[in-house]
Amino acid sequence: MTAGATISSAVLFGFQDRLGARGVDAHRLGSRCHVPVEAWSNDSVEIPLSDFVRLLELAADESANPAFGWESGRIFNFHAFGDLAQAVLEAPTLGAGLATFSRYLQLFQTTSEMRLDINDRKAVVTYRILDPEIWPRQQDAEFSISVILALIQHVLGTDWRPSAVGFEHRASRPEQSWNEEIAAECIFGAEANTIVLPVGALDCPMPSSNRAAWRQRSYKLGRALSEHELAQSTAARVSEAIYACFGHGPVNQISVARRLGLSRRSLRRKMKAEGVTFSNVLAKSRLRLARRTLTRTDRSLAQIALDLGYSDQSAFTRAFKIGGGLPPGRYRKSHLPDAPRTAVTDSQIS
Repeated sequence: MTAGATISSAVLFGFQDRLGARGVDAHRLGSRCHVPVEAWSNDSVEIPLSDFVRLLELAADESANPAFGWESGRIFNFHAFGDLAQAVLEAPTLGAGLATFSRYLQLFQTTSEMRLDINDRKAVVTYRILDPEIWPRQQDAEFSISVILALIQHVLGTDWRPSAVGFEHRASRPEQSWNEEIAAECIFGAEANTIVLPVGALDCPMPSSNRAAWRQRSYKLGRALSEHELAQSTAARVSEAIYACFGHGPVNQISVARRLGLSRRSLRRKMKAEGVTFSNVLAKSRLRLARRTLTRTDRSLAQIALDLGYSDQSAFTRAFKIGGGLPPGRYRKSHLPDAPRTAVTDSQIS
């Protein structure tokens, strides 16, 4: 799954200058991550997402700046997103703009998810890379959340602050400094990267709102998204949908087919034509996510089993041993990092 995930080179905007100011040669650093030289001057080059994530991590290390991703997001030129940026900025309201950004992000960065959910009086913007094998991804998370936060503040004002911000990784600098910088509660070790804001803020008009242009551009983006999805194999789309569904209700053929805009019968027919079955794709996806959860969180085996949709811990243990060769507990002990992360549930940021 990792090999197919890509991101547009437009995201590199400003990186070269920021690295150069710190005495880091961007081209040399990029070559270590297999980023093509032309990607620094051509904004339409597709870069493997795993290479971009690694580039950000190395950039933070080489520049001796653990806030490299966050600071880069704060000054990122949103117009680098091209038609997607224009559609977002022309939307009638902030809510419509964030929904547009969420829907068409796949055209800019594949195997990723951005969501806008409304919960009581709160709105939650979520960003995550769906491939659990792309890790670590701390700098990418901070960069992406920073870009989204800058977009929201473009509408609500630079003095506006979110209700809370969540990150799926550990803090690389004192959490108090994060709380002071963002002027909001920052939670680390969350299930996804999030920004929480009052639901009423979604009704604020976009400064460059143009409803007619927004509709026309959204239609164009919708056609491009359809073409993009048709170019993918059904198995790849199902795998992405499975990752997106984890943590958001049941993960089965019905929920995945609904997410892909297909009937259950159509989904089964398409998968059969490719010689794959839903059960096999689900088993592989569960195994990948289980490996990541076991080695990157301190969640109990019972909780992991529940999160992945197994009937109980015993069923999870049997399935993991069949697919991974070791019982999950033994796998965790042999792969744990030196400093395991503290798991935080979504309820703590909603």
